Order: sequence, then C-alpha cells, then structure tokens
Amino acid sequence: MNTAATDLTLDLRYGFRQIRKNLSLTLLCVAVLAIGIGATTAVFAVLYDVLLKPLPYREANRLVYVHNEFPSSQLGHANVSAPDYADLTAHRLFSETAAYYFNDFTLSSVGGSEYAQHVDPVNASATLFSMLGIRPQLGRAILSEDDRYGAPKVVVLSDSLWRSKFAADPRIIGRTVQLDAESYQIIGVMPSDFNFPYPGTQMWVPLALGPKQYSDNERGNKWLWMLARMAPGVTPEHANVMLRTVGHRLAAQYPDDYLENTGWHFSVDPMLAEQTKDVRRWLFLAFGAVGCILLIACTNVSGLLLVRSSVRSREMAVRSALGASSGRLLQQILTETALFIAIGCCAGLGLAVALVHLSNTYGPIDRTQIEPWALALALGLCIISTLLAGLLPAILSSRLSLEQALRAGASRATTGQTRWRSILVAGQIGIAVALLFTATALGRSFVKLLEVSPGFSPDRVWTASVQLPQETYRTNASHGSFFRDLVDRVAALPGVESASAGISLPFSSGGYTADMYLPGRPETAVRPAARVDQVLPNYFETLKIPLLKGRTFTLHDDLNSPPVVIVDEEFVREYFRGEDAIGKLVANNGHGDFAGSRDHPATVIGVVGNVATRELGAPPRPEIYWPQLQLPNSAVFLVVRQAGQTDVTSAVREILHQQDPSVALFDIETLPHRIMDSVKLRRFVAWLLNSFALVGMILAALGLYGTLAYLVQLRRREIAIRMALGATPRAVARLVARYSFTLTAAGLVPGILLCALAARVTQSFLFNVAPLDLGTLAFTAAGLLFLVAIATWSPLAHAARVSTLAMLHDE
Repeated sequence: MNTAATDLTLDLRYGFRQIRKNLSLTLLCVAVLAIGIGATTAVFAVLYDVLLKPLPYREANRLVYVHNEFPSSQLGHANVSAPDYADLTAHRLFSETAAYYFNDFTLSSVGGSEYAQHVDPVNASATLFSMLGIRPQLGRAILSEDDRYGAPKVVVLSDSLWRSKFAADPRIIGRTVQLDAESYQIIGVMPSDFNFPYPGTQMWVPLALGPKQYSDNERGNKWLWMLARMAPGVTPEHANVMLRTVGHRLAAQYPDDYLENTGWHFSVDPMLAEQTKDVRRWLFLAFGAVGCILLIACTNVSGLLLVRSSVRSREMAVRSALGASSGRLLQQILTETALFIAIGCCAGLGLAVALVHLSNTYGPIDRTQIEPWALALALGLCIISTLLAGLLPAILSSRLSLEQALRAGASRATTGQTRWRSILVAGQIGIAVALLFTATALGRSFVKLLEVSPGFSPDRVWTASVQLPQETYRTNASHGSFFRDLVDRVAALPGVESASAGISLPFSSGGYTADMYLPGRPETAVRPAARVDQVLPNYFETLKIPLLKGRTFTLHDDLNSPPVVIVDEEFVREYFRGEDAIGKLVANNGHGDFAGSRDHPATVIGVVGNVATRELGAPPRPEIYWPQLQLPNSAVFLVVRQAGQTDVTSAVREILHQQDPSVALFDIETLPHRIMDSVKLRRFVAWLLNSFALVGMILAALGLYGTLAYLVQLRRREIAIRMALGATPRAVARLVARYSFTLTAAGLVPGILLCALAARVTQSFLFNVAPLDLGTLAFTAAGLLFLVAIATWSPLAHAARVSTLAMLHDE
C-alpha cells in the first residue's frame, strides 16, 4: 500500500515537471478539454434543472395533471370543467386534488406609484398548498373556510411582490389591499422559492366557485387546471385505465357533453412531464450535440498526447529496460494525463458558469444554477476523459521495446502511433461533419420558419393589455363603451395610423376554442370547433389582415343590431367547402339570450385570411371573430399601428389614467417581439448547435493540422532526400495534400453514416427542410472543404520549404 502511494506521489511530481516542461502542449490540451467539459457541464446543468431535478413538492412523483382529450376536435388537449373537478375529486383514484386558474388583477396605487398596477394572481383551491406541502414564511395559507363561495376575500402574496410593493414589511399580515376595486385581506406570504404554477405568479386568492360553476350546464367549459395526487399503488397507466371507467359513466349520464364516439376521454400526465413537454426534446438534442463536442475534444487530446508519447518513446523504452513493468508505465502516463484533464476540468467549470450565465440571460430558461449533480457530472467527465484521452497513448507507449526505440529511429518507432493518430483525426472529422450537417439543417429550418407570413403585418404594431375590474364595470354595455372610447382617443394620438382591440392577439394569451353550431346543417359526431376572438372595429385594418370577401365590423354592429360574425379562410374550407360563406348562420354550441348562442345565431358578413395564432408554420385552424360591441369582454389587447418609431406607451397610459385611474396598462410589447418570443427556444437551440458545430470544426481542423504538421516533421529527412533527387516543392506539397485527402476521405465514411442518423433524429425538428436537403449537403461539403484547406495549408507550405542543405547539416 505504501509502495503504491509512493509511486503515485512520484508520478504526480514527475507529471507536474512535464507540464512545466511542455507548457504550450499543456495549454492546448487544457483549452480543448475546457471547451468540451465546460460546454457539456453547462448543457447538463440546464437539462438537470429542467428535466431531471426532483420537483420541490411533497411526494412530487405522484402528482399528475388531469385533462380532457378530444383527439378528433380542434379542442385537442383541454383542461377540466368545475363539474369534472367535483366528480373526479370524489373518486378513489386520487388521494388529494386541487384546482386553479390564471387571472388578472389591478392593484390600486401602492408604494407611491401614480398609476394602478397589474398583478398576476392565481385563483387556487385551499387544497393546493397542503397538497404541495409548502408553508408560508409569514401568516397562513388559504383554508377551506376561505374557499367557500361568498366568504370574505383573502390573498396570499409572493415573496417578490411582498418585497417590491410592500417593502418586506413583517407586519403585513392583516392589512387590506384593493384588487379590482375590492378589498382583500393579506393572510400570508409564501417563501421566495415558491412561485407555482409559473415564475410570474405574484399572489394567490381562493378559488371559491359558486353553484353556477358547478351546475351541469358548465360541463362543456374546460377552463380549470386540475392537479391531483394518485392514490398509493396507482401508476399513471393504471390511472388512465380507471379514468376510462369514470368517462363511461359520465358519457352515459351526459351524452351531449362527453362524446365517447369521437374518442373523448380523461387522461393524466405526470406533473414534471406536463411542465417540460415544450422543451424536453430540444434539450436532449442539445445534450447529444455537446456530447459530440466532448468526444471530439477527448480524441483531439488523445492525438496530442500521442505526439508527446512518440517524442518520449526512447525514455519509456529505457524505463522499461531498467525494470519498469508495462503496468507501471501505464500508471505513470495515465497519472500525467489525469493532471492535464484535472486542470482542464477546473477551467471547464469556470467556462460552464459563464455559459450558464449567458443561457440565463439570453436563452429561454432563466433560472439555471450549477447544482451538485452538475459538479458530479464534471467529476465523471474527468474520469471518462482521462480514459478516452489517455488510455490509447499509455498502452502504445508502454508496449514500445527498447530495441525498437533505439534501433529503428523515430519514424519507425512511432509508425503504430501515427496510424492510431490518423484514425482519431478521421473520427473527429466524421463527428464534426455530422454536427455541421445537423446545425446547418436546423439553421436553414429556422430561417425558413421566419420567412413564413403570419397572415398579417406586424411591423410598427404596438400592443398592450387592459382589464376592467368587474366590481366597477358590471354590464356588457359598460365594457363596450369603455374600450370604444379608449381606442378612439388612442387613434387620435400623433403618430398613430390606426388602433383597435380584441380579446386575443396572435402569439399571445387570450382567446379560446369553442364548439360551434351551424344551423340548418346535420350535426356530426365531431362537432365543429373554432378559435374565438372578439374584436372592435378597425381590428383587421390595423393588423392588415386581408379581407377576402364581404365586409368588416363597424360601430353599428353593437348590442342593438342583429348578431354578425367574420370567419377566416380555414373556417370556410372546413365547414363551407365550395359554398359562399356570406350569409350563412353560425352559433356557439350553447343556449341563452346572448348574441351568437344557438337561440340567436349570427350571420357571416365577411371572410378574412388565416392568421398564425401560436406558432409560425403551424397548420391553420378555423377561427371566428365576434364584434366586441355585441359580445363584450372585460379584458382586451390594444393594437396600435404607429406611423414611425415613436413609442406610444406613456401617452396611452396617461389616456387610460384619465379615463379611469383604477385601470392598469400591462403586458406592453411590440408585435414583432411577440413573434420572436414564440420562436425563442428554436432560435436558441439553432444558435447553440451552430456554435457547437463551429467549435467541432475548429477542433477537427486542429487535429488534422497537428497530424499533418507532425507528419511533415517526422518525414523531413525523407522530403530532403526526395528534393535532392529532383523532386519539386510542388510534388512534395502534393504528397502532403494526398495524405490530407486520405484522412478526410476516411473521416467522411463515419461522417456520412452519422449524417444519416442525424437526419432521422432531427426530422421532427425541421420546418420546410428535407432531412437530406441539397442545400444542407452543399453547405456541409463547403464547410468540410474549408476546414481541410485551413488545416492543410500551413503543413503543406512547410513541407515545400524543407531545405536539403539544412537537413544534411543537421544530420
């Protein structure tokens, strides 16, 4: 044991001396490894934080979201209704359930602010906090008596809101605040690390649903998020099977609301899977790409260490002759390699911290930290890298005999090492080509996505949200009057071309999807459905949505006029194929006295072009527009087309303040920025993979350059003799170029196979780009030729300048 420790100590001391002696090689190896280990650690930190890190809730692995599935309808993946929630809560399938929905409140002037301020609340059942197992840092959470219909209004604050608006006052409990012109008593403040269900949540108020929401007439309104804890021993698969039984019972009892013959059913999804469904596959793609970078880095370092071991071949042979066993030599070389990699790993951790900071600043995920698991990965990468980079040089060096090293000379002694180095370089080229191919395909896909027309003109369009407090504005007429006056005053501002408003906005929240009823047509098993928007006059003109037929809304389309609607081109194609839609009747699939109900159907007066609502390039879905003056809503998005680059935010806020100081302006953004936000994840991954491809190409070029430079150095004597016998510099250059071409061709074999594999893996990520697109292949080939040219030029020039006289003098 003491002997082993002594040997290790000696190896470490000798390794440090070798590092100081070969400082340039050390720095190069450290830089290459730092890039590979740092990038891999940073991407894993994001991957772990989003996909692998356990949720900070009690028994989080048993928490699931409950949904309604409508596979044959545009409703698709929907939430639950209040009656659904009540029925499923009573079932033994779940040990606990909770429900919530997102809301908008206006917080009356607090902390000296002149204007009313918008806050993001969540209406949650009292069971939510106990189910998650999170206690407030101050006060208490919502209790069952708070969650009764008609109970006194209470609110729980987030830590960020408590600090920003109430100066972290520890005596805040018991105070009242005005939310939407109603008094709420503050009963608690949650911990700083609790922001469920999304980071922007600022407060929680009781769900407190009334008898009307729980009535059977509301079974079609799927607006509640339902969270549940599965009973002990129940798996998600088992839960889905049991929910089928519940669905059968409800379908038999309420056949008009639960259409099993269309494929409708309840489903559960694990909480973590539901929260990460949009980013999961993109993060795994990024992690696979960075794994390729680490592999290139390890093979590059392995090639560099092969060069060093060939220089030290005689030293190793002498050590062997003096009694060192192959195992002892192997240990020494691996110890020296481990020192290189340990230094590279430390540098890589520093790079990982910087990369995570950049990702938090510019990427779609802004909360990542370097967790202990990421540090554990870095340690594991050190061990793996030591084996990948050091094992081959160590084995080859430990097997070299004294007789071969001293008798054959450098060129023969390292023939085997040169062959292995060539194999490593060919592998690097293959991986780099696959990376470049994948990055090019995703980059071209992203560019093509941005070229898709959204169906309107977003340039110079300013948007913002306004919500009226229901306590103050109780009637539909007051809603319509307020927003009509607001839009008229905004449209009169200098530098404003036009203005309007709607409850929905492309690439924003708002709007909803509803079942439709088409009078005079036979009802089908799968009911017609469409996305619904309610807009003021001049909405289509402001966004420049093309009018294809008929007319748009005017101020006369109000509560005193017959109900009218405008449909989009996809609605006509889906439900009025081959017919003139103008004059057709359309209604919401519900009875009532409101405009557009089955009892008061609306007449189609216009057809407009399709508009992308959530993501560019998505297949169009039917959309229907109701006049806001006939079907008013308490919340709208303002849309303002500006004449130039002026910002109307201050002017609109002042108009709103003059009109009603208790109403807030919020969610202010330009429409182009909203569109770019919708592709933020695609853009980030495309940028990330292109960066990885660039790094991979540089490392592969470095490996090819090192191999060619070493070849020239190794064969200087042969080159000198060739030139003495009449070979021209051009002929010598061709010799080096031929070897470079051979290495590149060898790398293309695995490269083509990896490209084919990458094409299959990334096919679902591409938009309007074929997996083996000609443009992608051409750019990849051009990139490879550029890499080879850069890596070959210097060794080729050096070989052509070999001096016969200088070589003979050295000999």
